Amino acid sequence: MNEIIEWLTWVEETSARLYEKAALIYQDDKEFADLLRRLSADERLHHELVVKAGLSIHGSGEDGFITLDPETKRKVERRFDELKEKLDGGLSREELAGDIVTLEFSELNDIFLYAVDSLRESSPGQFSLAVREIEKHKERIKAFLGKPGFEELLRRTGQFPKLVKDRILLVEDIDANLKLLQAVLEGEGSLEAATNGDEALKIMESVSFSAVVADIDMPVMDGIELYSRAVDRYPQLKTRFVFFTAMVDADRLRFFRDHNLKFIQKPASISDIRSAVREIIHSDN
Repeated sequence: MNEIIEWLTWVEETSARLYEKAALIYQDDKEFADLLRRLSADERLHHELVVKAGLSIHGSGEDGFITLDPETKRKVERRFDELKEKLDGGLSREELAGDIVTLEFSELNDIFLYAVDSLRESSPGQFSLAVREIEKHKERIKAFLGKPGFEELLRRTGQFPKLVKDRILLVEDIDANLKLLQAVLEGEGSLEAATNGDEALKIMESVSFSAVVADIDMPVMDGIELYSRAVDRYPQLKTRFVFFTAMVDADRLRFFRDHNLKFIQKPASISDIRSAVREIIHSDN
């Protein structure tokens, strides 16, 4: 495992140097140069995080379990070689932006994600720091690409690997329906389940969710009361609900519209359910 950690630190250090070099080349473009310098600083921080991850893995007794094969190394390293050649030969801002996205996909490889994930149990504080910093790094790139002309590159960044799976809370009192929702949404994130609003609120006390899929008609506490109480306690959930209901009368429709909420009427197709949840998860609100 030491070989892998050494290689990952080389990857982060090489990224930092390439971004520094690019910042000098584009120093007359202040906005772009500032982004490149910030990305370089991010990579140096990632270097430190990988070193700490290496110490964590070594301490866990997993050292030596796998080795790094030449094909895997080359797949990532050639991205750096290609970018270095392009920087030496000259390329436009738009071309470099595309290469940055490609480079980030190479950096966020499965081995890097495993190394960071190793901190989850041994050092939760360091793991949380790693997640925050890497997500901020990706957001810097996305923010820059949010300008006209970069639409396709921005779309590609939506496929960046995630360090932490999105958590989805399913609230449904009928067991068969709950199991079906779990089967449909299994690949969309990490699932938690509750059979009524009261159970859901208890789960929310210790877990943060990217989406809540809730039935309306449930015993103990229905979906509308759940929404009101949940948003009162956790305002960030205001736009994170998707309601699943058999009946949509005037009062419920007004409630959905007044709160700008999504709803799916039973019966619903698998694609409609998945699409609604994905839209909530990837929403910027």
